[in-house]
Amino acid sequence: MIKYNGYSAECDTLDELVLAVKRLPQTIKFVSLNLTFDPFHPERVKLEWSENLSSLIEVIIDEAWFEQGNIDIQKFSLLSYYGEGKEDHAYYIKLDTERSVAFGEAMGSGQGGSLD
Repeated sequence: MIKYNGYSAECDTLDELVLAVKRLPQTIKFVSLNLTFDPFHPERVKLEWSENLSSLIEVIIDEAWFEQGNIDIQKFSLLSYYGEGKEDHAYYIKLDTERSVAFGEAMGSGQGGSLD
């Protein structure tokens, strides 16, 4: 199920993410996404709006998923760098994997000590 906040969206599947990207207006600055699932050193690409933006994002995610061993993606998010998604914002795609969720939970619980 897709949850929208302006043009931002949280999605359960890649197909839902593609639908959310298709809603983006031509006035966005760009969409960035990671080419790798490494939470520490992700390789990133920036894509400007085009007629093929949603298809290009789908292909990039599919290829990254295959190349990195079919990692289980738990949630797909299209987020604005500025909060609520508006028509002139820059966006990024966040892919939550089991590893990234566990890392976030560990950091949030203080298991690794203070962040200060």
